Amino acid sequence: MTIDLSLLETAAAKWEEAAKKFEAVQKVYDSQVKSVGLDGSWSGQAQFIARPDMQLTGEQFTAAPKEARAVASVLRDAHSQFVELRGKVKSAVADAVKAGMKVSAEGRATYDFSKVSEQKAFSLKHDPDLHDTELSWTRHIEAAVQAVNDADEGVKLALKAAVQDPDLLDGAVNGFNGKAEGDIEKVEGKEAEELATKINSGEKLSGKEMAEFQRLFRDNEHNKVFSQTFLDGLGPKATIELNNKFNSLAKDDDKKDFAALQKGVATSLATATKSPSDPFYKKWHDGLRKVGTENFGRTGESLYGYQSFVNLVTHGKGYGKQFLFDVGNDLIALEKKDGTDRWQTGEGHSRDSTDPLDDLLGIMGKQPEVATEFLDPGVNGDNDHLRYVLHDRNWPKVVMQTADGDIYYEDNPDSRRGLGPALEAAATGNVPGGDHTLGYHTDAEARVMHDSLTYLDEDRKGAGLHHNLRANLGRMIVDYTPEVHEILTGTGSYTEPGVWNEGTDDPKNAHMSVPKETLTRIMRGVAEDGKAFGEMYEAEKFYAAGTLSRTDFHNPADRAAAIEGASHVFGFYDGISSDIARDKKDDAESWANHAQTAEFVATGGMQAGASAAKGQPTGFITDTAYRILYAATYDWKEDQIAQAGQAAAQDTEYHFTTGQKQVNHLVAGWAQENGYGQESGLSRHLVGSGQERYDSARNEALIYLK
Repeated sequence: MTIDLSLLETAAAKWEEAAKKFEAVQKVYDSQVKSVGLDGSWSGQAQFIARPDMQLTGEQFTAAPKEARAVASVLRDAHSQFVELRGKVKSAVADAVKAGMKVSAEGRATYDFSKVSEQKAFSLKHDPDLHDTELSWTRHIEAAVQAVNDADEGVKLALKAAVQDPDLLDGAVNGFNGKAEGDIEKVEGKEAEELATKINSGEKLSGKEMAEFQRLFRDNEHNKVFSQTFLDGLGPKATIELNNKFNSLAKDDDKKDFAALQKGVATSLATATKSPSDPFYKKWHDGLRKVGTENFGRTGESLYGYQSFVNLVTHGKGYGKQFLFDVGNDLIALEKKDGTDRWQTGEGHSRDSTDPLDDLLGIMGKQPEVATEFLDPGVNGDNDHLRYVLHDRNWPKVVMQTADGDIYYEDNPDSRRGLGPALEAAATGNVPGGDHTLGYHTDAEARVMHDSLTYLDEDRKGAGLHHNLRANLGRMIVDYTPEVHEILTGTGSYTEPGVWNEGTDDPKNAHMSVPKETLTRIMRGVAEDGKAFGEMYEAEKFYAAGTLSRTDFHNPADRAAAIEGASHVFGFYDGISSDIARDKKDDAESWANHAQTAEFVATGGMQAGASAAKGQPTGFITDTAYRILYAATYDWKEDQIAQAGQAAAQDTEYHFTTGQKQVNHLVAGWAQENGYGQESGLSRHLVGSGQERYDSARNEALIYLK
C-alpha cells in the first residue's frame, strides 16, 4: 500500500532509453561492420564463416529495441493498473470504516465498538447478523486485494514472455525477442488460448495451471483485448469443443473448477462481441455459422455446434444486443430451412443436447429491452419472431424407444423454459419474477402482450396453455391488471381489440385489448398453476380497491358503475375457479392451497395485508385504496380452500362465490372510508348490489370455457 509506484514509470523510461541506444548501435554496426561483410568487397573463407554470425548479430540488434520497448510498455501498463487497483483497495477499506468497521493490517474487518455508545455496543455484540456483516466487509476488501494480486501475476507473465528467447535453435544464446508483446492483456489472452488448447487435446491441467486459467478470466473479466485475443486464437470450433470438455469434466471434485472456467469463457464471449463493428466480430460470427450445424457428438449420438455454443452462452450475462439478435436470426433462418429435428433430445442424441433457440430466448429474458425488440412484431407487423415461436415453430420432441426397439416421439417437458421468461420480459419490461409496475408499458411491450395472447388462444386453445408458460403468462397478466379489469368489464376503448397510446409525452403510456373470451381462456390456462392464479387475483383485489378509491362515492351513477365493474371482474375469476374445480375435482383443494402462497408485489412503499406494494405510478393504488383494503380485511385464500374442499365433495358442478364476497368486503370498506359504518342503511344497500353483474360474468366465463 505504501510502495512508490512511480518507479515503474522510471523503469519504463530507462527501457525506452535502452531501445534507442540499441538502435543507435545497430546503425553503426550496419554501416561499419555488416555492410563490409555483405556488400561483396570481402570474399574468401573468412567471409564465408563470418557471414552467418554477422546476419544473426544484425537480427539481434533489430530484436533488441523491440524487446526493450515491449518491456517499457508492460511496465507503463503495470503502473496504470496498480495505481487504479490500489485506489480500489483504499476505497474498499474506507467504505468499511465508514460502515463502522476497523480494518487490520491483514484486511480483516471487525466492528469498531469504540465509536458507539455502550448501549449500542451491547446491542451489536448480541446481533446474530454481526459476524456475517463483518465477514462481508472482509470479503469486499479481499476481493480488491485479490484484483491487485491477479494483476501482479499478469505483469509477471507479460515480462517473462517479453524477454523469452523466441527461437532456441537460431544460434543466439538467450537471444532478444523480436516478437515481444507489450500489451499485458494480449499476452494473457494467448496464455489462456494455450491452456484451452491443452484441455481440448485431452491433457489434464495441473493444479497450478487450473489456478492460472481461472486467474486469467478473473483478472480480465471485462477486457476486450484479452477476450478477443483469446477467442480469436481458439476460433468458434475449438470454443465449442472446449465447452463440451467442460461439460464432460465438470464432475465431483472438479465441478467447481470447470464451472468457473465455463463462466469465464462465457464472460469473455460477452465482452468480445459487444462491438459488431470490430473486425473480430464478423470473423467470429461467420465462423460460428459454419460450425453451428456440425455434429460434435460421440459416435452414434448427435450434439450440434449451436446446441453447445448457446449452452456456453447461458453461463454468462450482459451480452450485446446485436450479438443475441444475430445468433437468434441465424437459428430461426436455419430452422425455417431445415426444421428443428436436429435439436431433438433423447435416444440417439447426446445427454447435453438442448434446444438452442429456447435457451437463447431465456438469455434474452434477462435483458428485457433486448427481448422486447427481438419479439416486437412492429407497427406494421414486419417482424415475425413472435409469430414464429408461438405459432409456426415445430418445437423439438424427445425421441423415445420401446423395449422392441421401435422409435416414438413425446413432447419435451423442458420445452419453452426460455420462451416463458422472454415473453414476460418483452411484454412487461421487467426481469422475470421481479416487481410489477401496473399499466406502464411502451407501444412495443403492449404489442408483444397483445399478440402473445392472440397467438396462444388461436383456435380457442388458450385454456390449454403449456405448463412452462403458465407462471410467466400469469405475471404478464398481473402487469396488465388495469387492461384486464377494463377488458372484462367491457368499458370504453377496451371493447375493441388492438394496441394504442394515449398520445402523451410519456413513452410508457400504451395499452392493449383482446376479446374477453381470449383473455378468459388464457387466464384459465394460467390458473392451472394455483399460485399463478392467486397472484392474478391478488393484483385485481388491489386494483379494484384503487378503482373504488378514485370514484366519487357521493355520485350514485359513478358509484354503481364502480361496484358493478368490480363485481363483473371477480365474477370472471370465480367462473375460472369453478371450471378448475370441475376439471380437477379431488385435486381442487390442493390447487387452492397453492393459490394461498401467492403474493402481489408492485413498485413503491406501503404495506397492505399479507402483500407488499411499494408505490404505484399514475395513482392506481392510492392511500385511500390501502385504507379500503385494511377495512375490508377478508381472507379470500382461506375461503378459496374451503370452497375447493366443498367442490371436491359434490357430485354436481360447484360454483365458487369467493369473488362476490371479496367485492362485498371492499364495498363495505369503501363505505366506511366515506363515513358510513357497516350498520348504516347505505352500506347495507351497497353490499351485494353488484350480484347480478357478478352472476352474469361468472356464467359468461363458463360459456367461454366450454
